[in-house]
Amino acid sequence: MSEFKGFYSLETPDDLFQKLRHDFERIKSNPMDVYAAFDFVVSADHMVDWVYPDSCKSDKEQRANRTSLRKSEPILRVVHHLANGAKHFKAYHHKSVDGVDTRDGPFDPEFFDSSFDTGDLIVELSDDDSTALGAKTLSILQLAEATIVYWEKKIRP
Repeated sequence: MSEFKGFYSLETPDDLFQKLRHDFERIKSNPMDVYAAFDFVVSADHMVDWVYPDSCKSDKEQRANRTSLRKSEPILRVVHHLANGAKHFKAYHHKSVDGVDTRDGPFDPEFFDSSFDTGDLIVELSDDDSTALGAKTLSILQLAEATIVYWEKKIRP
């Protein structure tokens, strides 16, 4: 079995964070871009794995630490739920997200840039996480921004 670290030039948690920022810019330029939203939530979920990787000493303990972190932080719970739902079409054991939806804006994204209201991808939060995050719904842009702020504080104190 071959062993390699990272994915081409993505080798460190900071590299993955830069990819996350790139995906965030894609969402900012088109808040209705489902591909960018998918890429963002999957990368954001895996930030936990990259920042807290398994180590030879105690892989089981590190996995438990990652699980605990994902359960304790509302933004990470929401991102984890979305990422698992996106990758597996259903997130069986998660309770952070009640649903996803779209909100059409008055301006057609084919003809107008994101400085006009072209609509949003909406995340409908469960009661517990809506209380923790201060809103019943978040746009993918709001969720992405909160996620960037969270990781910026964690890996760049």
